[in-house]
Amino acid sequence: MSEKKTFMYVSSWEEHGGAPGLGQYLVNQETGELQFVEMINTEDSFNASWVDARRGKLYVNNEVPCFKEGEGASGRIFVYGLAGENGRAREEGQIVTGCPNPAYVSLDHSGRYLFEAHHSCSLGVIRHSRDEKGEIRSRRICAEADVQVYSLDEAGMAKKLVENIDHNEYEKDREAHPHCAVFSPSGKLMAVADKGTGKLYLYAFDYEKEKLTLLNSQMTDREEGAPRYVVFHPDKPYLFVNHEASYDGKCYVTSFRYGEEGELERVCVENVLDPELPVKKGTRLEQQGFVIDPQGNYLYTLINAADVIAVMKIDQETGKLSHIRSCGVPGNRPRGLAMFPNGRFLLSMCLVGGELTVFAIGEEGRLTAVEQKYKQPGASYASFYEPQ
Repeated sequence: MSEKKTFMYVSSWEEHGGAPGLGQYLVNQETGELQFVEMINTEDSFNASWVDARRGKLYVNNEVPCFKEGEGASGRIFVYGLAGENGRAREEGQIVTGCPNPAYVSLDHSGRYLFEAHHSCSLGVIRHSRDEKGEIRSRRICAEADVQVYSLDEAGMAKKLVENIDHNEYEKDREAHPHCAVFSPSGKLMAVADKGTGKLYLYAFDYEKEKLTLLNSQMTDREEGAPRYVVFHPDKPYLFVNHEASYDGKCYVTSFRYGEEGELERVCVENVLDPELPVKKGTRLEQQGFVIDPQGNYLYTLINAADVIAVMKIDQETGKLSHIRSCGVPGNRPRGLAMFPNGRFLLSMCLVGGELTVFAIGEEGRLTAVEQKYKQPGASYASFYEPQ
């Protein structure tokens, strides 16, 4: 192992045949080798996570419709302190978000605010009222689908919920499901992909007023495309969106050119599924994990049911995408992807079987499996920590 340690925290999600839990691993970024350290939590269902290396904090989404009976429709964000050079994670607190299924957690560039997107759920009530003629009418009231902002104290713990935007207010005829909240490299923009409305939203955050301002929104593909994740190019004005839904036997990734004031221009919509690949019956064909290499040359999206990682080349001058190859993913129900911090290795995670597979990234974005030693049932998301 190299002198500088790198730790990885793998979330396990108790959905679709998965299992709960949170595991810690030691990572060798030179060889791709993993070393299991411990299961931090074996009881709670976790998904997306975020590491604040400056404070030594790990924020993990407890993505459930209801954390416990009687609490109402709400998930939680677990906050773990990461101790010293061994990266040992110990729970320090929980944030009750008051909204179902916290789906994506991130911190802004300053580290002063935590942002949370909620996938929400299909819970709802029917509200009855009389119209102007005295007739009783009914309409369905959906559960909130919130994008939230929390202020943090110096220790990285939540002080106050300072902003809450319900995406159902944007699209009255569609059930909103915000799935990610990702900051641009400059930190001036935050992108939210909403699986329910089918749109990409660009926000700016006003630090003085502690308010989010919607700058732009645009359909990413077609209404039922269910945009899932957003990744920004590290130094070019491009962002990319993958989609959970598929149609016509194809899976699409959309490229946008953006401006710092929220301008959006769709560059292309590219099918990334090889038509000759077999697709498993009984499993939904959908894209899951989505990452970009540190130089911004290649995109990788994981496609469930086809059980492959699709590799796309990015044209640096135009932002256009071209699907150049696919790499098979071993295991039962592939779900998560994570890039090692040095950009030399890619990790796939399988929800049902729990298989963790490390791929070396070669020339032209080629992937070669180098290790598959561990299984963590429910594995769905991973974050890395390098003690400072």
